[in-house]
Amino acid sequence: MATIGVYDSGIGGLTTAKIILDKFAGNDLFYLADNYHHPFGNTDEDTLKEVVRSGIKHLRAHSDIVVLACNTASSITEDSEAIKLLPPLGEFKKDESATLLMATARTISSLHPASGFKIADVRELATQVEIQAGLQSVKNSLDMCELTPYLNSRIAEFKGVKNVILGCSHYLYVKKQLTEILGDVTFSDGNARLCEELAKHVTHNPTKAAKITFDFTSTDESKKYGRILRLLMNSVY
Repeated sequence: MATIGVYDSGIGGLTTAKIILDKFAGNDLFYLADNYHHPFGNTDEDTLKEVVRSGIKHLRAHSDIVVLACNTASSITEDSEAIKLLPPLGEFKKDESATLLMATARTISSLHPASGFKIADVRELATQVEIQAGLQSVKNSLDMCELTPYLNSRIAEFKGVKNVILGCSHYLYVKKQLTEILGDVTFSDGNARLCEELAKHVTHNPTKAAKITFDFTSTDESKKYGRILRLLMNSVY
């Protein structure tokens, strides 16, 4: 079995880690949270490239395969460097006018999406999710209802869209609130394609318990990350 290295600026990548642990049971997980540089979406491209290269180098020293569970980091990284999480824009090329893309400005500018997509300005959302998840996890919850007023002010105008592309791993935490505002929509987040790529390198062995290790570039937040991952694994959100 392998050690899968997962990288993000914060807790967003835990949503991908949860999926990996479900689909590729038995493999160990080494999670690097680059909390020193959070949020990535506000970092200029040249600086971010160096930050991500450093993160990949660190992961390679502690794991067998590198996964970028961050759309922003993935958007400025070569395919050969890691398995990447990216917004699945191609799935909605024929339905752009009915599709809302939620992503950081850095991700959007790097991917150059077709002009037909509706784009929401939610530049503060990743940081707000980061804060709320930390506060709620202490209460054994990942309830993001406190973010409803902010989300309503930014996306209510898009009510009527059929599809929502979640182009940041942090945004998966607010799917319930997005549904309440937008109605019945289809979500897509890129994790299916990521898992297809990962399946080429690792297998599934449910008889072996996974070892999970957290590492950080700044303050050690292992307890918080452990709580949030357990809540995600139990779908308490």
